[in-house]
Amino acid sequence: MVLAVAAVVVAGAVVLAAPSLTDVVDKGHDIRPYHSGLVYKIRVADSFTVYADEESKPELDSVSGSVLVALATASLIAYLIVNAARRERRLRRFYALASAGFAALAFDEFFAIHETIGHNLPFLTDLPGITHPDDVLFAALVIPTLAFVYFFRDILLGASRPRLMFAGALAAFFLAAFSDLADLSADEPLELVCAAFIVGGFISLLVSHIGACIAPPPKQPSAEPPRERAPA
Repeated sequence: MVLAVAAVVVAGAVVLAAPSLTDVVDKGHDIRPYHSGLVYKIRVADSFTVYADEESKPELDSVSGSVLVALATASLIAYLIVNAARRERRLRRFYALASAGFAALAFDEFFAIHETIGHNLPFLTDLPGITHPDDVLFAALVIPTLAFVYFFRDILLGASRPRLMFAGALAAFFLAAFSDLADLSADEPLELVCAAFIVGGFISLLVSHIGACIAPPPKQPSAEPPRERAPA
């Protein structure tokens, strides 16, 4: 099930990141036989035509923020379950920090916190290679993220399925970096694929831990010795 969800997310990310598949041929309030809001007439892959409302394509920031909120909530639920099951403190700490981190990223995504702070720290552009001050603040997030991954690497890489998904995310990341350097214009789709693999791997990890907590205990063998048959 997790693999299927990840496949759907990857496919959706690729479609969203490939605008060359669609072409807006017309738009207006009267291109349908009834009055409505702004409607787009879209030709898809030069094969068929669909009509889409102007609100049918959400902003990428809203989508990513919603995903982060879902991950923060799922991590909080996982923390409550592993805490109720009295699992090791390290696992409880892992999900508590993951929930707080995802929540902070969601808050930043919805309210553009690091961009707003960057606008008030213009002197950061004096640093070499920096064109926008918020780039420094965003890069600073890499430090706690790498520290979290390193400290909890045994949990993150403890199961085979999440390990494969995280390996796919790493491969997509390096391909995106190569595409950016080679000016191949495939870096944005690959970045979305990388994010999809990370989400799929984390969900797979979460499901395995919750499943272990709610699974029924194994049956204990009976301690009673076998009864001897009475003599005939």
